[in-house]
Amino acid sequence: MFGSKHAAGANGNVKKPTIRRETVLVPVKKQQVTNGNSRHAPKTSQPRTNRFKLSERSGAKTSTVTRKPQAPAQRAIAAASRGLKRKSTTPDRVTFSSEDEDDGSDVGTSDSDASRKRIKSSVSSVESSGPRRRLVLGSAFAEKTEQLGFLEGRDATSGEHAGKFKGPWNQDDFSTVELQYPSNTARERFELKWPKNEKDDYKPMEDIIETVKHICSFYLPEELSEKYCSEDGGFARRFNRAWQRQSIPEFISLVEEFNDMLKPLVADGTIERELSKRRQLPLDIVRRILDQTYARTVSPKVESLRAYQNGSDNVYGELLDRFCGSIFRQTNMTHEKKFVDLGSGVGNVVLQAALEIGCESWGIEMMKNPCDLAELQAKEFPARTHLWGLDVGKVNLLRGDFTNTPGIAKVLQQADVVLVNNQAFTPALNDKLRDMFLDLKDGCQVVSLKPFVPEGHKISSRNMGSVANMFVQQRYEYFSGSVSWTDQSGYYYIATKDPRPLETFMKEHRER
Repeated sequence: MFGSKHAAGANGNVKKPTIRRETVLVPVKKQQVTNGNSRHAPKTSQPRTNRFKLSERSGAKTSTVTRKPQAPAQRAIAAASRGLKRKSTTPDRVTFSSEDEDDGSDVGTSDSDASRKRIKSSVSSVESSGPRRRLVLGSAFAEKTEQLGFLEGRDATSGEHAGKFKGPWNQDDFSTVELQYPSNTARERFELKWPKNEKDDYKPMEDIIETVKHICSFYLPEELSEKYCSEDGGFARRFNRAWQRQSIPEFISLVEEFNDMLKPLVADGTIERELSKRRQLPLDIVRRILDQTYARTVSPKVESLRAYQNGSDNVYGELLDRFCGSIFRQTNMTHEKKFVDLGSGVGNVVLQAALEIGCESWGIEMMKNPCDLAELQAKEFPARTHLWGLDVGKVNLLRGDFTNTPGIAKVLQQADVVLVNNQAFTPALNDKLRDMFLDLKDGCQVVSLKPFVPEGHKISSRNMGSVANMFVQQRYEYFSGSVSWTDQSGYYYIATKDPRPLETFMKEHRER
């Protein structure tokens, strides 16, 4: 408050008023800080009790601060610092790099069929563990190479098979050419013929064109590869021109030109050096070699594969190469592991694993006709890969019933991946196989077209003795064109043997 007192002085003047000051303490509300990052914010030792609560809606206006969204990498670092796990997402399709796979994939998304979690594993690559795979077969580039004894292209179009072929473009006669391969081995001879049944039979001229194309794309130095694979003056375009002109002399001239280009590169070590830089085989090269092997051994006798009894366990069907390549990568196969195919048919998948992955590969089949053709393929395969200068895994093909053949139990105990094409197996055989899987080592993966762990299976006190409890199973989708007997999409399953979830369940059950 302010007060004043007025008085007259002796001289009649009025004195100035005296001012009295009083200090009054008035409580003041603490000002709220709207920006927690302000350097003028008051320090306090008491934590805010409402820091994790959402603000209540009211009629009053609320001051907000707009922050710039964090980049994905910043959000990941921030989440890791708070001990949070990033939520996993499942892609629509499993894809691979161009070196691993060609365009498209036959594998769909993974989907757990049980309540148990999927086992974590390391990234699949030949560099993931141990020494890197070496593709070069040293003996294929030696000065003196052994006689391979492989089946030549002309063997598939002459002799007992000659009646199935004719001269190209309705010519009465045919010519013979020799083709150089990317190794220091004898050239392969081809008869320039055309099959009378264009749909199914072997086409030697197309075999030559495709082989030249893949050698130029994979074995040559980059600058030469670009030159001979170019759309302007590459071999493919020039072969196509000779084809359109229906000119056999022009076709032969191109084959000879290719041989003259490739032979010096083999002799001076260029091809071997380029191949030594590679660590993986693209699917196109794998398919070319497998197709050549199949065409010279299985194709001439393919009719024998149709002799089986419907409704039995002995039904023949093939898994196609792209589908199998996807399975190899889905199961993290490397050249250091062991692959087993139960019911291997003519041995296509066994050969593909040995070639594409470079691993030791086993197969067993009981039907006579597929076994006979499998033996022909197994004999042709090492000679054919030698032609291409490739070091591959060891192939072992057995004849017999995989449920009682001596020695197969030991092979299964050492396996890392077991493939069972059990689409047509009876329930009794599938049950017997499930019991056989008791002896698989921990971490072994079983790939099948029908599940060995019932979908939706859960461990309980009622089924503690079930073999299914020892596996963690995932389901994947495959698409049409993956298997030879159907154009329909479907599912395949990968069951990994891992007793830890069962042991954990039993421990918790005993504690309860």
